[in-house]
Amino acid sequence: MSKITCITTIKEQCLDAPQVQIKVNILSEYGQLWIQPEGYGGKDAVNGVGWPIGIEIRNGKLRFVIYDDIAGEAPQILDLTRAQEECRYCEAAEYLEEHGRRIFTDSFTGSFWNAACISAGILSNKQGDKVAYEYLLNFSDKYLQDLPPEKEKLWQEIKSNATGLLEGRQSRKTSNEIPK
Repeated sequence: MSKITCITTIKEQCLDAPQVQIKVNILSEYGQLWIQPEGYGGKDAVNGVGWPIGIEIRNGKLRFVIYDDIAGEAPQILDLTRAQEECRYCEAAEYLEEHGRRIFTDSFTGSFWNAACISAGILSNKQGDKVAYEYLLNFSDKYLQDLPPEKEKLWQEIKSNATGLLEGRQSRKTSNEIPK
């Protein structure tokens, strides 16, 4: 594998703090990235030689490897699995499932909605959260025409909030503020 190194400078972001700058070396080697801020290192590294921040894929998961204590042996590992954009679909699908129970309430559509939620859970495990999310949307559209106008309007608002979760425009907390 090729070795690529670049040098940059990072700067203090808070205007009220002393304006510190740190030179940073970035190394790409063997499929990993390593970051070396000037003046920082690891326990066993000679000054100016340690690379205390790494980014790698291990067992299919993207993660940060951070040696945050110059006297420490073990690095801190930050798994970025939950930072994947795909994870927004999980949150949005769970949101649709939860709030759909307020829309599809009669014994007929309520039973079908519960079955659709179970199917979405299975799809999520087998094909991913995006497939489960789209399944719930398609399912709801089939039964939407049978709803009274006020429930149809509420469902459109729920779908809009779920889309907001996907696009990062809303948090789950603000999305739960739907009128009853």
